[in-house]
Amino acid sequence: MHIAMMTAWNTDSGVAVHAEPIGKAWIEMGHQVTIFSHVSYDYHGEGFTGKDEDYVVRCFGTQRTNFLDPRPILTTNFDLLVVQDLRMLPVENFAKIFPLLRRRARIVHVVHENRLPEEPWFYQFLWDGVVYFDERQEFLKEVYPNAKLIPFPCFPIRRGDKIEARKRLGLPIDKKIIYIFCHRGYEPFLRNIPEELEGQAILLFVVPPNYQMVERGRIPPWMIIREERVLSKERFDEYLFASDVVILHKFQSLFLGVVSSTAFQALGAGCPMFVPALSDYFKPLENEVVHYHDIDDLGDRLVELLLKDGERERSLIDLADGFCSVNSPQIIAKRFIDFFVELGKPLWGHP
Repeated sequence: MHIAMMTAWNTDSGVAVHAEPIGKAWIEMGHQVTIFSHVSYDYHGEGFTGKDEDYVVRCFGTQRTNFLDPRPILTTNFDLLVVQDLRMLPVENFAKIFPLLRRRARIVHVVHENRLPEEPWFYQFLWDGVVYFDERQEFLKEVYPNAKLIPFPCFPIRRGDKIEARKRLGLPIDKKIIYIFCHRGYEPFLRNIPEELEGQAILLFVVPPNYQMVERGRIPPWMIIREERVLSKERFDEYLFASDVVILHKFQSLFLGVVSSTAFQALGAGCPMFVPALSDYFKPLENEVVHYHDIDDLGDRLVELLLKDGERERSLIDLADGFCSVNSPQIIAKRFIDFFVELGKPLWGHP
């Protein structure tokens, strides 16, 4: 089967985090894959996280420019076209070629919205199938009764050497490292280390350049601030391998997000994850992560994990690996293939 996908790719967007493990798993399964993605001057995300593979064609922009070169899409013979997150595509021009594409292949939309959009343009396309990845998106069935739930994929389980990662990153070898990931614009929140961890742990903030932090003028000894405009996938993993825990303190999506794609990317790296209990963006995760209610509760749980309970750490990692296994790229990619088979061949066949 030849599967094409219009999507963000090799960027730090949640759409790319969803699309990349699935697309790569399809290739591992023996399918032919073509990725149509955004041009380098008008893309979805803050920056690029890797080099393009030879099956990636950059031929369109976002709604901001509405740029679309239709030729690569129209001259590629594929069986299925997966459209990831319509809102981030050049909708006006895509609508002009949609009827021709639908004569040639089945077209499936993966919806990333957390509510039914109010804009009429969102509903102009007659999709062969609609996919969503979270139970809270079942509102789609009000418009698309046959919409299919296929869970968000995790990145593969992988491990790195903690000492070697710290050496490469220039981080202390003899301290507990609490990695606070705040690269997508939400405010740093933990400024003081728990008393029990003083002298034994550091807070590692990885932030964009010129990020506003009151500590910049005088960085305390228990804190390290690293400026990274965009983390490559390998660099992101390196920080996880080097750390003892990672904290994702996220409450509000910058756009219309449903889940924290960062969590699905980070979960399989063997680094215990702490998330706010009241946040909606970690709903699929239960015992696989540590849920904290406030700063005091977070401090207590950090002390418990880092100083007192090695069994708890091993349990968290095992549970996270189990979640990643159940939602592995291979399993989720197979569920997509099964859905494609259910849809059948294009109504008019191939030209």
